[in-house]
Amino acid sequence: MPNRILKESICSSDNVDQLTAFQETFFYRLIVNCDDFGRMDARPKILSSRLFPLKEVRSNQIEDALRALTSAELVILYEVDGKPFLQMKTWDKHQQVRAKKSKYPSPDDGERSKLLSDDKTCNQTISDDSKCPRNPIQSESNPNPMCKSEPQKRFTPPTVEQVRDYCRERGNSVDPEKFVDFYTSKGWKVGKDPMKDWKASVRTWEKDSKPQKQESSPAGSYHQRDYSSEQQEAMKRFIRMNGGG
Repeated sequence: MPNRILKESICSSDNVDQLTAFQETFFYRLIVNCDDFGRMDARPKILSSRLFPLKEVRSNQIEDALRALTSAELVILYEVDGKPFLQMKTWDKHQQVRAKKSKYPSPDDGERSKLLSDDKTCNQTISDDSKCPRNPIQSESNPNPMCKSEPQKRFTPPTVEQVRDYCRERGNSVDPEKFVDFYTSKGWKVGKDPMKDWKASVRTWEKDSKPQKQESSPAGSYHQRDYSSEQQEAMKRFIRMNGGG
């Protein structure tokens, strides 16, 4: 297995910033385990054993990580002959391809097998709202002619785990499950507008959940616990002498 290249720019990548700590670790381990074309078997059990041989990682964690990497446009998931595979996006921009042939079928193989059975739609799986991607081996100026890309990136609701990790990073007391349940019931809208940045909404909740400072007492009022019994009696006599209650 050849060495892989990690560039400094990955630290400021907006795509990588969308990932939780576990998902980012998953991404880096994926880089050093996929073949020379940036492809790999995408079955959760295979990924768990290859990427985390010394750890116990559940299949649902792997599946969540795959969905997150797909939403962040870091990988493409596809099927060939009913088997799931993945392709690292922009692989040829950051890594050197030395092998002449990939160990796994390409996304184009999946698209062709799908095109034989239905009306020219790309065979992209896992994400319910996935878009037809470019062939990741092609350059940016040469998009996949089989698919029409959408001009804007769709908002993808976060998982409870993503919200929990972000709240932990922020050190706030926002309840991740309550946050996700609330916006799920609202159709992930802020007022009447669709949500664009769930992290900004978490920060808003964070401000609302902070305890408010106790308001100062109005002039002329007093709290009995602040004075001795003698002082309280003296103040009451003063109030009665001046026409008070």
